[in-house]
Amino acid sequence: MFSQIAVPITVTSVITMVALVWLLTRTETDVTHLVLIVTLPALQLLLSFAIVFLAMRDVARSLSQLTDAAAKIAMSNSGVAVQERGARELSEAARAFNAMCARVKGHFEERVQMLSAFAHDMQTPITRMRLRAELSEDFPDREKVLRDLLEMERLVREGITYAKNSLHRVEEEILVDLPAFIESIVFDYEDTGRNVRLSSCAEGTVLLRPMTLRRIISNLVDNSLKYGRDTELRVSRDRNGGVLIAVVDRGPGIEPTLLAAVTQPFVKLSEGSSGIGLGLSIAQQLTEEIGATLRLRNREGGGLAAEIALRQRPADGKA
Repeated sequence: MFSQIAVPITVTSVITMVALVWLLTRTETDVTHLVLIVTLPALQLLLSFAIVFLAMRDVARSLSQLTDAAAKIAMSNSGVAVQERGARELSEAARAFNAMCARVKGHFEERVQMLSAFAHDMQTPITRMRLRAELSEDFPDREKVLRDLLEMERLVREGITYAKNSLHRVEEEILVDLPAFIESIVFDYEDTGRNVRLSSCAEGTVLLRPMTLRRIISNLVDNSLKYGRDTELRVSRDRNGGVLIAVVDRGPGIEPTLLAAVTQPFVKLSEGSSGIGLGLSIAQQLTEEIGATLRLRNREGGGLAAEIALRQRPADGKA
């Protein structure tokens, strides 16, 4: 990087010195020569500043791209490649970063595939045991065994869902009518007899990934129906045009010490709760993927509020 700055500055300095020596050694001088003698050093100084400024701007741009790519590692399973250009030191850093991303992606996919394969292979013996228990009328504790096997099947399905969410492709963004989109989710729950209410909804269209966002909201609603009551959806806009989707309920809420950790995989709300602690972690994973944020907070008077903050961008996708 320093050589790229030093070389042009040295070349322009040599040219300026040669010109000054030529002007100073002339026997005949006039006003033009005097003006050149005074202005050439100033022009050289300005040119040096311009070279340094352009070099620093290129460095800042490359570092900004590297920072953005590092921040997006957790939000993109495919990784974000950084352009390997610019000064030698910067191109080497970008090359090392891209190699690191490739290794992280490979290790991550390997672990997720192991989880998916294990969960998938477990379904066959569980199904076989369940069928044997159902067909055997004199099986001891038949109902208890069947209940445990059904719970094991559900846990295996959650593991497979988590693995699929980790490896699925990113959905394209489209313009969606916000009230119609939210109402369709509420109607799906009402059709199945579950008590979910839409208390307020902002108007207008938004640019989003509808299938992914539907899965996030459904996950949060399912969690609310499981642990709370009086589940409501509230949708509003902030001053910058962003969208805030809140799933609120009345119930026990979450222990304050668990609010930060409950969105991590395999963290359960309590030792006696069913499941393996993947529900909120899947919602967190998908929320990060679409560039949104998920915030959990306990409500005054009891209950939980799960808030999805969507930062709106222009339709051309530029921030």
